[in-house]
Amino acid sequence: MQIIKNDDNSGLISENKFRELAGVHAPHCISIFIPTSRAGQEVDGGQLQQRYKNQLKEVENKCLERGIKRKETVKYLDALGSLLDDIHFWRNQSDGLAVFLHGDTMECYTLPLKFKEFSYLADHLYLLPVISLFNDNGKFYLLSLGLQKVALYEGTRHSITEIKVDDLTPDRLEEEVGYDYKERSLQHRGGQEGEGKAMFHGQGAGKDDKKPEIEKFFRAVDAGVMQVLNQEEAPLILACVEQYYPIYKEITSCNHLYDDFIRGNPDEASILMLHEKAWMTVEDHFKQNREDKVKQYMDLSAGKKTSFELAQIVPAAVDGRIDSLFIENDKDRFGYYDQNDRKIIMDEDRNYRISLYNLAAMHCLKNSGQVFMSDPEDMPSEGTEINALFRY
Repeated sequence: MQIIKNDDNSGLISENKFRELAGVHAPHCISIFIPTSRAGQEVDGGQLQQRYKNQLKEVENKCLERGIKRKETVKYLDALGSLLDDIHFWRNQSDGLAVFLHGDTMECYTLPLKFKEFSYLADHLYLLPVISLFNDNGKFYLLSLGLQKVALYEGTRHSITEIKVDDLTPDRLEEEVGYDYKERSLQHRGGQEGEGKAMFHGQGAGKDDKKPEIEKFFRAVDAGVMQVLNQEEAPLILACVEQYYPIYKEITSCNHLYDDFIRGNPDEASILMLHEKAWMTVEDHFKQNREDKVKQYMDLSAGKKTSFELAQIVPAAVDGRIDSLFIENDKDRFGYYDQNDRKIIMDEDRNYRISLYNLAAMHCLKNSGQVFMSDPEDMPSEGTEINALFRY
């Protein structure tokens, strides 16, 4: 049995991996979800393992009810149960755990998502709870810019990774303008301390002494950064003191420098804090796509290019006709889809039937559509659980 883990919290699930999981079809695929905790008594007390054991019991019951032989059921349970003794694994959790067993492979993902306890047995995997990883989750770059340290990061809503630019950019001002800068700078600062107190504009002695050297430094930094960004269209967010943003904005070659920035000395903030502030800065930018699709749905809702009827949505998803699909969080319907008659048969007995919302979502994504997991108040059609915007 091959076991794949991302319990170091560095991997999440990439879009390519998600599509790979969405394409899995094999007898008796098992999906398990439980809520977890990052640290504390719950981890030490073994409550997470107990939740997981509860779902293993659910899986056992579903296997036996489905007529799967005891020997094969034990094989699945032994593989899934191998996680229980891995103390390191349980001490390094995030907000939710997703475990997928298919064929001779078991994949475990510690994710920054809150899950309800749930298990699923079918000839495919249940991926509906992890789709929100990719909602409003565009890529951005973060440039931490100080006179004594420069760092570039690539981020999304749930992750941030440093990009090494040591060989492309000067790390500090003195490297670019000369190490006699510090002595000369002190002579003009008149007793002021800290990067944030330098004067660049207005009247007064020394107003232009520092800015030309900072501009020279920033140009060197920007030249290195642009070698990395090249043709990228993702927004670049700056983290710097107030005075530096207009200077960098004036000299940068980046066409996607974000209009807002993170204020303050970035050296005094942890990377986790910078990530949180960066996402708060750029979040509305990435929500725009969802808002545009909601508006499009509303504008077309009087015609035949939208629907909240599952009997229409599932066949359209299988046919590749859905542009955008909206599904309310934590909602689902179970039954069959008869592809020959193009009809769904509703049956809420989860032990035997498949998730129709999962089926619609996977086919929508397979055909390059978009799926948005939404809170009730954000659904385009009020009071409904699933909405579709059709291509034709």
